[in-house]
Amino acid sequence: MTEHISRLCDELRIKLHGMDRRLEALQTNGSDLSDKSQHKIESQMDSVQQRIFERRRTVEAANARVTAWIDEKRPSFDAKVVAWREERSFLKLNTRADDAEAYALAVFDLAIAAADEASQAALEALLARRDATAAALPPGLGAGHG
Repeated sequence: MTEHISRLCDELRIKLHGMDRRLEALQTNGSDLSDKSQHKIESQMDSVQQRIFERRRTVEAANARVTAWIDEKRPSFDAKVVAWREERSFLKLNTRADDAEAYALAVFDLAIAAADEASQAALEALLARRDATAAALPPGLGAGHG
């Protein structure tokens, strides 16, 4: 595995671990109907939304690279790779490897973006559940009174 892909694996692993820790903390506090709890969740959601916005161009470029690989490069390479191996055509096989790595990097970019989207969805779900729980409580015991 190239150093760049290894670095992206680590980045994704760290992002997923951090997301898991934040969601655990929010889940633990999710039943807390206080305004402080809601503010904490909304603040986290703002951070995630900002990351999503900042990575928008990266995600668009990654989508284009993934589509190009799937629609154009992979079929061409798949049709020729056996012959290139038999001919020991280093340059063509190396180009194929470079393009396959670029595809992998693009998919990692999409995975990182998907982790942020999943985090945002989970935070929205926590807020929605908080609202539903508060509505089920007798008046005076809902949000702002915990």
